[in-house]
Amino acid sequence: MPSVKPWTAALLAFLVCMAASLALVEGLHRQQRSEAMARVSDLANDHAQALQHGLEQALSANYALAALVQQSQGHVTQFEAAGEMLLKFHPGVTMLGLGPGGRITQVMPLLGNERAIGFNPLNDPQQRDEARRAQLARQLSMAGPLNLVQGGVGVVGRLPVFLPDELGHESFWGFTNVTIRLDTLLDHAQLPRLSERGYLYELWRSVPESGAKQVIAEGGHGVLDQPVERTIALPNAQWHLSVSPAEGWTSMLDQLVHGLSATLVSGLLSYLVYLLARQRMQERWLETQVAARTAEIKAAQQQLQATLQAVPDPMFEFDLEGVCLGAQVPLHGGNFLHAEMRVGRHLQQALGSEAGREVMCALDEAHRQGWSGGHHFVIHHEGRSHEFELSVARSSVSSGGSPRFVAMVRDVTRRQIDQEMLRLTAKVFELSSDAFVVTDANERIMMVNQAFCTLTGFARDEVLGRQARLLAAHRDDDSFAHLVRTAIQQHGHWEGEAWNQRKDRSRYLQWLSVSCLVSPEGQTSHYIAAFRDITQQKQSEERIRSLAYFDPLTGLPNRTLLQERSQATLNTARRTAQGFAVFFLDIDHFKNVNDSLGHGIGDQLLLEFARRLRGLIPEPDTVARLGGDEFVLLISQADVVKAQKLAQAVLELATEAFMAGGHELNVTLSIGVALFPQHGTDFQTLQQRADAAMYRAKRSGRNQYCLFTEAIQADANRVLLLENALRRALERGQMSLHYQPQLDLHTRAVVGAEALLRWNHPELGNISPAEFIPIAEDTGLILGLGEWVLRTALSQLRQWIDQGLPPMTMAVNVSAVQFRQAQLPELVKRLVSEAGVAPHLVGLELTEGVALDDPVGASLILDRLHAQGIRLLMDDFGTGYSSLSQLKRFQVSKLKIDRSFIKDLQNNPEDQAIVRAIISMAQALDMLTLAEGVEDAWQLDFLQQEGCHEIQGFHFSRPLPASEFETLIRRHLEETSSGVG
Repeated sequence: MPSVKPWTAALLAFLVCMAASLALVEGLHRQQRSEAMARVSDLANDHAQALQHGLEQALSANYALAALVQQSQGHVTQFEAAGEMLLKFHPGVTMLGLGPGGRITQVMPLLGNERAIGFNPLNDPQQRDEARRAQLARQLSMAGPLNLVQGGVGVVGRLPVFLPDELGHESFWGFTNVTIRLDTLLDHAQLPRLSERGYLYELWRSVPESGAKQVIAEGGHGVLDQPVERTIALPNAQWHLSVSPAEGWTSMLDQLVHGLSATLVSGLLSYLVYLLARQRMQERWLETQVAARTAEIKAAQQQLQATLQAVPDPMFEFDLEGVCLGAQVPLHGGNFLHAEMRVGRHLQQALGSEAGREVMCALDEAHRQGWSGGHHFVIHHEGRSHEFELSVARSSVSSGGSPRFVAMVRDVTRRQIDQEMLRLTAKVFELSSDAFVVTDANERIMMVNQAFCTLTGFARDEVLGRQARLLAAHRDDDSFAHLVRTAIQQHGHWEGEAWNQRKDRSRYLQWLSVSCLVSPEGQTSHYIAAFRDITQQKQSEERIRSLAYFDPLTGLPNRTLLQERSQATLNTARRTAQGFAVFFLDIDHFKNVNDSLGHGIGDQLLLEFARRLRGLIPEPDTVARLGGDEFVLLISQADVVKAQKLAQAVLELATEAFMAGGHELNVTLSIGVALFPQHGTDFQTLQQRADAAMYRAKRSGRNQYCLFTEAIQADANRVLLLENALRRALERGQMSLHYQPQLDLHTRAVVGAEALLRWNHPELGNISPAEFIPIAEDTGLILGLGEWVLRTALSQLRQWIDQGLPPMTMAVNVSAVQFRQAQLPELVKRLVSEAGVAPHLVGLELTEGVALDDPVGASLILDRLHAQGIRLLMDDFGTGYSSLSQLKRFQVSKLKIDRSFIKDLQNNPEDQAIVRAIISMAQALDMLTLAEGVEDAWQLDFLQQEGCHEIQGFHFSRPLPASEFETLIRRHLEETSSGVG
């Protein structure tokens, strides 16, 4: 910032100080004026209030006179006495008068006021207007100041008086008059004292008729200067009192003194500033000289420091004895030597004996020759060895001074490590399993490793110096090479799959990674390529993909690929507004093939069936295997007619026997079909509905197809509803057992009862076992239900025996699902023991399907049950495929002839023949027979004649609750004992 000359600073200081002083003086003057005006305002206010109070007190005498007139009804007889009294209370009043009709007829005191008698203000030009306004307003008014008729100047207060006439109307009577002399009023308000106290004043009013200013009184000599004004409010008039000091608000002498004082102070301050500015100018000149010299020294130091910092290695200063005199730390930071080599410490202590001796040798050599180099020493620090290179130079010293040496120490450990890393890198390059190729900027091969030679079949000398394109599978096609070059130019790197060829021209797929090296000038100097053979890897990936999307047995699309293709089919159908069909099919009784012939035969059957399906349904339609014997067909552009024709064609695929492992297999199919968009708008819904239709086909007898309908959906919903309700049926007490008696045809005694499960739902009502038992078997709920049925039935049997009923066989149906449980014999044994009944009274009814599903497993379980003494009954005999050998092996004690053969027994010779055959076979195998569904006497007689042992049916009794069953048995016992029956 440029310096300011002393006299300029002094002038500025004088002007600033003078302005501040004048502002201060002006503020003082304003404060004095404000204080003076406050005092004058209080004084004027006091005199104005005194004047107003005097006038109001004097004028109030009118109200007393008016009261006197009204009291005397206008005939005042004691006016003198009343007037004399009023004059005592109103000393400022000069005259009291009564003016009936306006004309004054009575005055008090009369002396000096004689001339007022007969004066009528209503007729006087000077007072007429004011008097009429008072009469019309019916209010007190004041006239004046004016020249009084009795002489002098004063003011007159009039109050119009109104009296009621004979009719009660008020009429103008006249005026009461109060006259006040002005000089008396002013003396009472002490206005003249303002002049004595040095103030100018002026009492004035505005004339109502003209608005002109009328001076009532004034005092002092001079012109009012911004006077303080106070207003005096009077009846029908306002007076104003203006007051100001006679000598003005401020004193000229004070102003002069203040101005001279401000000038003197400003002058002294400006002189002081002049002296300070002059001294500061001299100091700045000295500072400039010192700063210039300091800058020169600092620049020299910075140049020296920059020179030292440019050296990347630490530098130390030693004396001839090896004591450290100083250290220079490089710009990038020091190393552990700086911590060890402290000032004042001997290098033998800091570096150790061996390194110390080497440094001392360098110092001696530098002392003799002036310079020493090429020395190396090693220091061990924190478990690592550091190698240093040492250079020493002798410093110039003054004559007679001790010699000093500057030593530069370079850590060459990193260089040694880098050289070792280069050797290791070369070794890794050579031994890497990936092939490496290094080329120049023109793509001429400069270096390859052993893996390259092994992979390509080329020797090093066969490729060095040649173009890298000799390895490309398509040497004449530059499109791929152009793609790679473009990527490298943009990103510096490219990697991906590429086809290359070996020396023998065989092609292979490789994973190739190419990068470029850029020179400091920004130009590509080399290319480095690494690659490996991924042929086997791709083959493995393809196998994995095949496993992920295709069924390993049949090669058909699996569930995952089916899901993807279904979404594509859905998108196409929505875009083209064309339908498609979803088929869900499986092979009837396929499990029997696996169980009887083995899974190998089952797999061959599936393979042959898949081959036939592929031959029938070409691409792009999909044939998928979900697992087991379940297949799904996805048929595009299909309507109802096409779907039905194709379903029939699929059924016909199974009409020709399948050959598997030397076995000729005849199978049937069950097929369910759902159409888009009629039966669903997403694949999951379509698949579920095709599955529901397929199960309807199975329940309808198998070997057929079923097109989805809403009725099927309703059945599916019903099944879901029953399944959910069935899960809580036991705990909610909705299940019960009914018992149907079994009658011996020879003795006509009840020898047994079959326990039949009943379900009564509070909302759905009675639900048939034929409806809910299959659901329980499918969901596994049959296990809990079966255990409950067996426990309840055996407990009931124990109760009947305890109550005196004869022992009888309790037959309980056992599901095929229960028979697949290996712990069934233990469960039966435990429940029989808990109930306390004899095992031979327990009969388990099995279906022929139990034996067919798993003959070997069933035989083991039945043997264990038979060993416990449990009776085994074959239920619904004649409807399945039991063989005589199986019956013998299972040790069945009783065959139950199915009701389907009994129902039309009287009219159907074939049923009669079947029944005879079953009874004969049972007799030959030493088994009992029991006929179900006997409903009339003819059936009973026929069965008895043919040798059937027992019957069960409505002809004797329907299934009954436990209490009714007990009543029936007791009644039957009574009848048989009495010879009735």
